[in-house]
Amino acid sequence: METWIHNEIMDGLSRLLCLSLERTPAFDMVEGTAAMWCEAIMHQRVFDERLDAPRFRAAFSTLARTRTSWPAPLHFLEAMPPREQLALTKQTIRADPERAKRAMDEIARTLRRVPGAGEPLQSGKLASAGPDA
Repeated sequence: METWIHNEIMDGLSRLLCLSLERTPAFDMVEGTAAMWCEAIMHQRVFDERLDAPRFRAAFSTLARTRTSWPAPLHFLEAMPPREQLALTKQTIRADPERAKRAMDEIARTLRRVPGAGEPLQSGKLASAGPDA
């Protein structure tokens, strides 16, 4: 288990304990509760500290504002905001004329090796394909 995840969950659960919500676990059970939360939250998920630590804090903040009873890990996952994503911009990538010429030359060489590739199409068929094709 990653330490930062355990620390975030322990911190969040400790803050929830201060609210005395209904069904709050006993204080001496917080460590075990945190371990189970970590297991449930991390199951088949991968988190990145830089991207996800703020999301963990936001989820606990949402739970503190909205819950009247002790939340389950599912409530935490539902409260977690989506990851921030960088805005995608449309940027023109200028082609390197020399690289384009090399690529076109390579394509031409490849086509010269394919039988009938350079012949014109007749009625939707290759001219060299014959009448039965």
